[in-house]
Amino acid sequence: MRTLFIYLILISTASANYLDDNLKKMNWGGIDVVWLEDDSLPTYDVTVYFNEGALGDSKSLHGETEMMFSQLSSGTHRYSQKEIVESLEFYGANYGSKITHEYTTFSVSGLVKDFVPVMKMVCHMFDDATFPKKELAKVKSRALAGLKAMVSNHSSLASRAFRYESLKGSGFEMPTSGSMKSIKKLNSNHLISRLKFFNESAVKRIYIKGPKEAKALKDIILNDCRWKQGKEVRKIPVVTSLPSHNKIIFVPVPNSNQAQVRIGRIIRTAEVQKGKEELKSFSANFLGGGFTSRLVQKLRVEKGLTYSAGAYASEQKNYGRSGISTFTKNETIVDLLKSIQYVITKSSNDAETEPFLLSKKNIKGNYLLGLESTSDFLQNLLHFDHIEKKYEEIYEFSGIMDKVTKKDLEGMIKQLYSWEDQTILILGDKKLVKTLKKAGYKVDVKEYKNYL
Repeated sequence: MRTLFIYLILISTASANYLDDNLKKMNWGGIDVVWLEDDSLPTYDVTVYFNEGALGDSKSLHGETEMMFSQLSSGTHRYSQKEIVESLEFYGANYGSKITHEYTTFSVSGLVKDFVPVMKMVCHMFDDATFPKKELAKVKSRALAGLKAMVSNHSSLASRAFRYESLKGSGFEMPTSGSMKSIKKLNSNHLISRLKFFNESAVKRIYIKGPKEAKALKDIILNDCRWKQGKEVRKIPVVTSLPSHNKIIFVPVPNSNQAQVRIGRIIRTAEVQKGKEELKSFSANFLGGGFTSRLVQKLRVEKGLTYSAGAYASEQKNYGRSGISTFTKNETIVDLLKSIQYVITKSSNDAETEPFLLSKKNIKGNYLLGLESTSDFLQNLLHFDHIEKKYEEIYEFSGIMDKVTKKDLEGMIKQLYSWEDQTILILGDKKLVKTLKKAGYKVDVKEYKNYL
């Protein structure tokens, strides 16, 4: 029913504009507020956007933003971690943060009847978090143990290593969680200082979905959070070039009977073009967006080389990433690489008509499902604000996709996935190095510990 509701919102030309009727904009103490008034359920969703992300981490303290937000509930001068968590759990509140390199969000949701005590506690956390040394030591120990154990999680390790290599030199290569070296250096004072920056200096916006009763948030924000609207906007790096890789990067790990394969590249700043986001997403969907995609049909259905294969193309404001992720048995690694190259080349020059039309229907349906709830709808508005895109364009996706031609698709696949521009990383048994070299590939071997 909710999917149908959103569908009617997006495509009905007979009804009034949903955004015009339900979206309100306000300003609370200098902070812009986007309010989607919704009385359909007795629930609320609040997301605070900070125009500051992991790029603001100190050079030797990568991961401090993510660590700070994850530990907001670890204790204040008034309440212990146990008291804070038990209080929020008693009211059934969901809360958490999302850290990207360019921006950060903190979201809270629950029942409207419990809105006031939950939001007062959240604001208290922001206003008075102390990040107790004892609790921080436990969290750091778990984080370090998790990174050490990553050698047994080959998929995660491959993706982490691939980020370093495919984004090398861009400013975006370090994971938001940091490294073992930087995590060891973090202390409570670092997190307190980072929180102070977010409270006082970061530019903020607040996104709310809920009934009229949730407007009590205004007084809570002003009196309990006591946020100041900042003016400092972090300078985001401009990405002008691709990392130079003329060899396959091979990362040997022990006890591996499969090869993890990552292929892709960074989307440069000049390639982050308004009006092209939909076409980029479509190109990824066509290659690896489900069972009917070209990669899955070739690699799994036709040749039995893997169980799954996915492709992606996603952007923020100043950069993006496109890529392909899959795995195969050790003995079929060469066949897999050649088959992927074949699919990219074929799709860049002669994308088949039937899969083209099927992929169009698939991505349009997925877009609607991505707006299934009003909280998802709010997240889209937040992203549109971040990349400076008009809200009205949320209605235009279907029409844009209808106009995309096969030639448009082929051109974008060629732009994003051309084999010569890709960083290729393989993680697996060291014996595969000889196999790859014998097949004519140049190989650069790197230790997995370099990426932890």
